[in-house]
Amino acid sequence: MTVTPGMCGPIKAFAACVGDWTWEAVSHACGLDVFNARDDHGRPAYLSFYYYRITSGASFHPNQLTFGDRLEVQSQVFDAGRRSVLTVHRLRRIPEFENHDIAEPFEASEAYTRHRDDCIYVENLNVWVSRGDTQTNVGLVRSPPVGFDNTMLPQLPDAYSPRFLCSQARTQHVFPDPVTDSWLCRGPEFVMEHPVDITHDVNGVGLLYFASFFSIAEQAQLEHWRFLGRSDWAFLDRTIRDARICYLGNADRDATLRLRLRLLYHPLDQAEEKTEIVIEDLSTDRTIAVAAYRHRWRELGRVPRQGEPATTSPSRVSS
Repeated sequence: MTVTPGMCGPIKAFAACVGDWTWEAVSHACGLDVFNARDDHGRPAYLSFYYYRITSGASFHPNQLTFGDRLEVQSQVFDAGRRSVLTVHRLRRIPEFENHDIAEPFEASEAYTRHRDDCIYVENLNVWVSRGDTQTNVGLVRSPPVGFDNTMLPQLPDAYSPRFLCSQARTQHVFPDPVTDSWLCRGPEFVMEHPVDITHDVNGVGLLYFASFFSIAEQAQLEHWRFLGRSDWAFLDRTIRDARICYLGNADRDATLRLRLRLLYHPLDQAEEKTEIVIEDLSTDRTIAVAAYRHRWRELGRVPRQGEPATTSPSRVSS
């Protein structure tokens, strides 16, 4: 693959592109046109994203992608049970002038226990949904399409299934993560509101677009970043090691979302941080997504100490 302008820059652009690859991969693996699928009632059925995770090493991460980069992309599709599928993509940047041959297919375990530092891994757990009521995005129903059969796919080992993580995110509104259990909280909870932007957040079938959740979450992180007195350049320059979202519902086009952020840092290396985010639909009082970002930033200035007053204050924000 060649990196085009539309797939790099904001992480939303990267997530959207790889999400399209997921639909294409599932179409190919299952022998079903995912883009035109319908359930047994004749309603459009959407291969909805339930869990989306991007992980990377220090030597290659999404913020490094730029026009013209050549990538080796490998994708594997697995039966994830309950009429759902899990797709794993591995992206490796091919150095200029390298005489490249496609490598042997990678083992699924590599994406979970043996990350290569020069690769980006993307995991997508998808489930089928349809609108129970064509007038609203609230209360989407599970509805696999006619002709879908995931049992022909290789079985995903239970040890790699993200279902436990998603179950915890649904009930506790946070992802369990032993890597960051000992990290400390930097300041109080940060809260902001986001009215759904129909020119930016909604896809072609009227749903709140899965990739827009990345944009909405990053906008909240940027507001918090500025609240802490950090520069926009430092925000763009950070290395994203892990970004994940569990999608628990959708929202209507006139909804206002509330985002609650909690920032954690490594006690021995304050440049290592993690942001935990809960996204709520104010009109229905539902939690519709749980997100977590782990990143490293270059300390261009002093890291604010916990409890220090903010130097700037964005609108529609409380903390």
